[in-house]
Amino acid sequence: MEKVKNTTVSGIKERRNTFSANKYMYILLAPAVICVFIFGYAPLCGLLMAFKDYDALVGFAKSPWVGFENIKNIFEFPNFIGAIKNTLLYSSVCLFGQFPFPILLAIMLNEVRGKTFKKVSQTVTYLPHFLSWISVVGFAYSMFALHGPFNNVMVRIFGESYERTNILLESDNFLGFIFFSGLWKEVGWSSIIYLAAIAGIDQALYEAAAIDGAGKLKQIWHITLPSLRTTAVLVLIMNVGSLVTSNFEQVYGFQNVYTQTDTEVINTLVYREGIQNGEYSMATAFGLVQGLVSLMLVMAANKLSKKLSGTAIW
Repeated sequence: MEKVKNTTVSGIKERRNTFSANKYMYILLAPAVICVFIFGYAPLCGLLMAFKDYDALVGFAKSPWVGFENIKNIFEFPNFIGAIKNTLLYSSVCLFGQFPFPILLAIMLNEVRGKTFKKVSQTVTYLPHFLSWISVVGFAYSMFALHGPFNNVMVRIFGESYERTNILLESDNFLGFIFFSGLWKEVGWSSIIYLAAIAGIDQALYEAAAIDGAGKLKQIWHITLPSLRTTAVLVLIMNVGSLVTSNFEQVYGFQNVYTQTDTEVINTLVYREGIQNGEYSMATAFGLVQGLVSLMLVMAANKLSKKLSGTAIW
């Protein structure tokens, strides 16, 4: 018994010593932890609204409970199936179609030897990430307007016989704009993590490969790409959850009265039917279902990756 007490006391002293030695690190960490709790965990209490018939006049506490009624009503929206199809289509094309480009950009930037050109290239590719989607959409509408630069150039090339048209008003072009605008905006920023991974590769491997007569392409194929596999798999697993949560700002910005019906996604449907109509309980139910599905997708992708490649987040 005495031995157990001594062990417990020594354990407590050890923890106190560890805390004292790292107290300044804990102080620096405290604001971040507090912010995560306030803005990340505290709002989770609002998920209870999904199971209530929320009325702003009587308040959250006095609003009646309706069980799973709001979740059942989700599937009764007239355009719900179409929104699901569009969400999965846009998200899948963007996720898997854009996935290789940050890796390719990181490899190309890593092979650039001129420091000035490399820094300029990185700045140019990173800069679009800091632009808001409102700015990007506004630029696109100005560019492709009937008398905008795009149509003016086409008239100069094909003559007055060319019929001016705003391609942003056609639903068939919507996916292309979503894909290429997202790629242009995020490819540079997404390449940072791969550049960091490349920087961690042992340079002795490249030197040995060069001695054996391997050129740049073979070095990239046999050294760089295999070394990036773990990072790429982890990034892909984390992004799989976005398959049911398309970028609201991007999609909503490019939508207009001509394309809205054919390009509706879950997020824009929630905004119009839930928030704009004051159906906050319905909007919360949508968000809850989306979050749960995203979590299940990430867990499934993680398990599949662990089984196939041995790489996983947990």
